[in-house]
Formats: sequence, structure tokens, C-alpha cells
Amino acid sequence: MAIQWLRCGHHVYVVSTCIQSCAACSMLYHLLLQTVNTQQSAGVSPGQPHLLDYDFSDKKEVEKAVNDLSSVTRRGSTYVIADEAGPIHKKRFGTFCEKLLTRVPRLHLWAANCFHGHAPAGWQVEYLTRPLRSPPTVVREVDKDNIIRKGKSVRKYSKRGVPDHTDGPPVRQTCHEWSHSGDWPFNRPYDCVTCCREVASFLHSLRVGVTENVHTIPTTIASTSNRTTPPCLQWRDVLMLIETSFSTINDDIAIVKELREAGIPVRVMKDDDIEDVATAHSDVVWVTEDKRVRGLERKVVVCVRSSGNYTTNCLYSVSRCTSQLVIVSQF
Repeated sequence: MAIQWLRCGHHVYVVSTCIQSCAACSMLYHLLLQTVNTQQSAGVSPGQPHLLDYDFSDKKEVEKAVNDLSSVTRRGSTYVIADEAGPIHKKRFGTFCEKLLTRVPRLHLWAANCFHGHAPAGWQVEYLTRPLRSPPTVVREVDKDNIIRKGKSVRKYSKRGVPDHTDGPPVRQTCHEWSHSGDWPFNRPYDCVTCCREVASFLHSLRVGVTENVHTIPTTIASTSNRTTPPCLQWRDVLMLIETSFSTINDDIAIVKELREAGIPVRVMKDDDIEDVATAHSDVVWVTEDKRVRGLERKVVVCVRSSGNYTTNCLYSVSRCTSQLVIVSQF
């Protein structure tokens, strides 16, 4: 919808309502920028996207968001997109919507979230439940999550509706066991040297970042120098999501050390890295807390869990995978 608004010449405001939605909104903003640049190259004069960051954990931020967006109203209209909207403070998100509606005569607001009950009463809601992005192997793992199984705050998947050309690569399971190094079970899988080395070995087995030298055929025009083809997978296609607090993840945990020791470029996400992570600008494996990058997807997702119990929530990390899923858990 945002692209359609831009084509009509409107300014579109992408609104992040909390730290958990920053990455998704940043990604959306940059995708809209690409659309604008493409249209301008074709001689079209579209509108412009704008990225606004707020933290609705502070109720003052709700009022600020309403004031900011009402002040940019043009001809009585404001166009707003809110991705991963209000996952933490849904009541304040509802207040934001209602207050903005009273201030903007013709409000156009589209918001997305996987949880129910975030839209104000009476607002139109659509449920998109077809699993079109992940292969069946990943969908089956998501189906095991307690939130999905209960179906109260997140709707269950419906039928895909299109044929599955492949089941997808098998999910790779790594178990943190008694025989592993460290003070088991007090150390977590992300701090177990044995588990971390197994993950590093598996990523190398996927040939991530590997390019092949291809010899060109000598002709009167082409030279005989070698050329390289791009890799099927790059390190930027891999995302590691750890089920722990953000403050626990640093350069000293074993998963970071062992990946680096194995020659894998890895970086721990900081607050200043959100744009880089969202756009996959750097060709590295990003490591962060599972809840910090809601909405982002990668071909390869390594889900490092603090428990082997599937009744705990794995929705944020497992559902982000579009191809190869790796699960490291404690049993």
C-alpha cells in the first residue's frame, strides 16, 4: 500500500513504535527508497518516505508521535505505515491510532503485527495466515510453538494454497548435552564450545561465502583470465538469534568466538547497527537477541535456545527462516 501512496505523490511515514520494531521499519523504509529511486529514474515524481522512531514504553512518546504526524498533515491527509506495530504496548498503540484519527481528518494508516488485539475497536482487520515465505520443514517447527498451538494471540497457519515444489532442507538440530565441555547445565548452548563448533562446521558445509573459479574459453575477443561466480549463499544470508537478554550477548560468548575462530565473519548487533542489519549491508553473520529484530527474514537462521522445551516461545526466531533452519537447544 505504501508504494501505491508514493506513486500518487504522497509523503509516507514509516513509524516504529518500539525497539523491537526498529529493524523491520528500517528495512521497509529502505525498500520504499529503492522504489522512489526507480520511479525517479523513469521520469516519475513520486512522494517521499520518512522514517520515524518512537518508544511507546513512554506514554509521552505516544503524544509526541501524534503531534509530529498531525503537524505534517497535507490537505487534511496523512499516510502512515507501522510495521511490527505495538508488540509490547498494544494499549498505547491503540491510543496513538485513536488520537491521531481525531487530529487528522483523512487518516490513512496501515499497521502490521502477528499478534491479535492490537487494532482499536471498530478498525478493519485482515488476517494473513498462508505460510508463503518458509518451506514446509520450517512451518512444521513453527507449528510446535505454544503461541501458535493455543491460537489465542496468534492465528494458526492456514493451508498454503499452492503446491510445494520441495519440502525444504531438513532442520538441523544440535543438542547441548552432558558430555559437552563446560559446567553443564549451567552454561547455555550459546556458551558451549562443542555446540558452537558444530554450528560453525555446519555453516561451512553449506558453502556459505564460497565462490568457484570458472575458466573462460579463449577466443579472439575474450581473455584467458579467470572469473568468479557469486556464491549461492553469502554470510549476510545468515542470521543468528539467541533466546536470551540483549545485554548477555557480547564478543566474549563462545558462539561468537568459535565462529571467528572458524573464519566466519560475525558481528554482535549494537543499537547503532540496526540499519546495517535491516538492509544486510555488511556481508557478516549478525548475532542478536531473538526479539530485537522482529520481522526480518534470512535464508539461513540459527536459533539458539535456552531450553529444549518446545512449549517455550520460539515464534520470533524460527518463523524468520526462508530456507535452512538450525536449532541449538538444551535437552
